[in-house]
Amino acid sequence: MVFFLIQLALMIVGAMVHILADRSARRRTIGRNAELVLLWILVPGGVFGVFAGFGHVGPNAPEIAKDIGPDFIPSMFQWELGWNDIAVGLICLLTFRIRNRGGWLDAAVWALAISYGGDLAGHISQYYIHDNTATNNVWAIPAEIYIVGGTVIAWAVYRRTTPRSVAVLGPNAARGVEEREETSVS
Repeated sequence: MVFFLIQLALMIVGAMVHILADRSARRRTIGRNAELVLLWILVPGGVFGVFAGFGHVGPNAPEIAKDIGPDFIPSMFQWELGWNDIAVGLICLLTFRIRNRGGWLDAAVWALAISYGGDLAGHISQYYIHDNTATNNVWAIPAEIYIVGGTVIAWAVYRRTTPRSVAVLGPNAARGVEEREETSVS
């Protein structure tokens, strides 16, 4: 439970503080706010995804399996889930770099939405169909609803309100073109 609450608090408070303290030329625009919300879901989600993944493949895997539910035992499924969490987590974490913002955001958003959306469906079915009330099953549900819903909504708003050169090529796209033109002229 604490794992999910810390994750949600960090994402929400981090985005709010960053929006208020933002000094970007595009600050206070809907597109910039959506970008910051998106980053504050993806980057902490990436960090927690990597930690969760190592938990599933590491020496504490049996304890983690027990916390997910009484019928969840360490298995090849848990091993595969752990490596999926690590892969998706790294993709999300790497959006922190401004150079990676362009196309990486699309990849990170959809990898996260599909992976966590599937996890969400599994946790909900475990809760309602199999009466799995284990703490790490129940508390995963609101966290994954926020993460998947917030990511897809923020991504859609960001793409609709941000100039294509910035949204697709990244924030430094125009600067890179100017630098290449200067080098080719000299």
